[in-house]
Amino acid sequence: MYFKTLYAGVLSISALILSMPILADEAQNKCPAEYVPIMSQNQLKLVNDNFSFLEGPTWSVQNKAFYFSEMNFNGSQALGPQSTIYKLSLPNTVSIYKKDSGTNGLLATGKHIYTMNHATRSLSRVLISSKKSETIVSRYHGLKFNSPNDLVRSYNGTLYFTDPDWQLSGRKQETPYTGLYALNSDGTIELLDKLIEKPNGIVLSPDQKTLYVGSFSNEIVKYQIGKQGELGEREAFISINSPDGMAVDCAGNIYATSHNEGIIYVYSSKGEQLDKISVGPKVTNIAFGGDNLKTLLITTDHGLYTIDVNIPGLKLL
Repeated sequence: MYFKTLYAGVLSISALILSMPILADEAQNKCPAEYVPIMSQNQLKLVNDNFSFLEGPTWSVQNKAFYFSEMNFNGSQALGPQSTIYKLSLPNTVSIYKKDSGTNGLLATGKHIYTMNHATRSLSRVLISSKKSETIVSRYHGLKFNSPNDLVRSYNGTLYFTDPDWQLSGRKQETPYTGLYALNSDGTIELLDKLIEKPNGIVLSPDQKTLYVGSFSNEIVKYQIGKQGELGEREAFISINSPDGMAVDCAGNIYATSHNEGIIYVYSSKGEQLDKISVGPKVTNIAFGGDNLKTLLITTDHGLYTIDVNIPGLKLL
């Protein structure tokens, strides 16, 4: 199911990925897994509803702030929607971090924000202190990606990412499929699955044995990961209307957004529905953050929300 190739770029990918910090163990060791994910009295808190289309939330432990992307579908679409990265300092201080970022999904870790960049059709990163951007990889077998969408990082530094074609915006589609990829710490890039239809949100289980991916086929699928990092066959996991972004708490529960329904569903690792949050139409993505990782940031087509949860997310340093 997967194919490897080496990326010969100006950046040393091995150095980039190996320099990324590993996941801290304390979130798992102190995980209150016996709690229900969300108490019934916990209410959504509106941060701001004056945005155009939000995506890609991530929490920076080092900067103690959320970052997220806004995409403008009303302006020029020559390189996909024009994007801006915003910063949210809890509870509700929002500021512009980086204009013309070209970004969708974000992953903050250490001194960097790793980005899915539809403008350059690449996996890139931004140095938080200087806001300087650099492309890590933009091609597979010499063909440009479509419009990289979302990403997750494993403990060993492997970056898994999805490449649908949502923000291709009339540009030539060089890769004749939408795919799931992995950028390994040794600098190899793998095409893991080219038959999954428009893959979107992507998360890993806390034990690193399962990779979950949402698809345009109205389902979330899963792949078992072997001891050597090999990916098993795609398996059906949950049927869900228009799955978008996802998150996982330290107990291994999967929080999955239904874009069209406007609902965040919470499932156990066995696929049992445990809870749900009604947000409103066009909910796009979610991320855990805050000092105790019990704040869930929710992005939608125009609004930014938070809700307090009982089980913390996973901690990236």
